[in-house]
Amino acid sequence: MLTRSTRLLNIKQSTPSLLRYLSIKTLSTPNENALKFQVDQNLLQDNTPSIQISNSNQSISPLASKIFQYAKDVDSILIGSNFITINKDEFAHWNQVTPLVKSILENHLENNEEIITKDQIQQDESTHDEHYATLSEEDQEISDMVAELIETRIRPTIQEDGGDLVFMRYSQGKVYVQLQGACTSCSLSDDTLKSGIQGMLSHYIDGIDEVVNLAEVEFNKFEEKLRANKESRA
Repeated sequence: MLTRSTRLLNIKQSTPSLLRYLSIKTLSTPNENALKFQVDQNLLQDNTPSIQISNSNQSISPLASKIFQYAKDVDSILIGSNFITINKDEFAHWNQVTPLVKSILENHLENNEEIITKDQIQQDESTHDEHYATLSEEDQEISDMVAELIETRIRPTIQEDGGDLVFMRYSQGKVYVQLQGACTSCSLSDDTLKSGIQGMLSHYIDGIDEVVNLAEVEFNKFEEKLRANKESRA
């Protein structure tokens, strides 16, 4: 009887020889339960933020749905510009998870299948614009500085370790963010947040008192609130 892994590998072997040109690097992260799979092509459109996906919202990504279907020990998936980070169950072994993820990723990219649904991309852009439309002029200026520093100095460093950072909003001295990928369950995440991110922002920008990490549930509630506010004014 063929296992799921065998079936996937057989599918891969039956595809054209162009597969040999697809490079997938498996990179360790500071989180022992997270692994980064880096590819030599773009997974997201330019300026599209990384997207954290769990079982509850897997429908927004055909790629993530496929991984969750076959790799049962995967807890969450981060899709970045040219990588995905897999967070697994702490009791699972990477020698079981890694071959499945690589096989699915290879086939998905080789067949040029959709990574993120178009509706989700448009929704993310709308939420981002809605947030900035509610800021005062003073908060807008500080928010712009925070966003630029995060984009140019902080996110590249976090992405190297298989994580990412979403800047949600600035309000009354507090910067609200969401840590993603390898950062979500890493024992060093608090140090990353306080010593790294908060330290850099407060050093370069006056008025930054605290950086707050929104958990995934709070993050989703925040996005829903923004969308509800927009719909009520429509």
